[in-house]
Amino acid sequence: MDNIDLNSNRKLSIIGNGWFVGKISLDYIVRHSCTGAILDEEDFEFEEGVEEICSQFLSFSNSMQIILENIDLKKKKIFEFKNLKRCGIYKGNLDPEDLILTNSFKKITLEKANHWDYEDEEYYLEFQENWRGIYGEFIFSKGEEIDFQKLNFTVDQLDLGFDYYEWVCRVNYEGKYKEKGNLVKSKRRKRLKVLQKN
Repeated sequence: MDNIDLNSNRKLSIIGNGWFVGKISLDYIVRHSCTGAILDEEDFEFEEGVEEICSQFLSFSNSMQIILENIDLKKKKIFEFKNLKRCGIYKGNLDPEDLILTNSFKKITLEKANHWDYEDEEYYLEFQENWRGIYGEFIFSKGEEIDFQKLNFTVDQLDLGFDYYEWVCRVNYEGKYKEKGNLVKSKRRKRLKVLQKN
């Protein structure tokens, strides 16, 4: 695979859209004033507490690009999502080109929680925040060879509260620190969830 001149400093950028998924702790939830029953989920009111981002996901879709840039010479080589498997960059079982053609998403089975089974402290608010931009960058110095076999994709399906799971991934390069990219955040969605009981 072309390294765009080993005698230059280079940068491998992962670009696309994705989500931050996090938790907001709840001090209490609202129950019916007369019966003590928990209100329907759409009627909940929240007192928001501590907020933490738990995970970042990159959409495994046509929005993804991998760009190899020669920093010194300002030359770029762009790898489109649909070609990642054909180029040997993505080595997993899914075929990105098939995902584009078939829109292969798995339907989610919705399960409504029985709120009589839970105490206030077992609830939390999950938030999903959309972003677009640079998911991460890997920097290579002069003489350092880029081996695309060391680029690893962990692909999964994420429940974002819609009818179908979304294909998402995490991308890492073996032995290389991933620099944070420039991200633009946009819409945030929230939904009530309960802690999973063992």
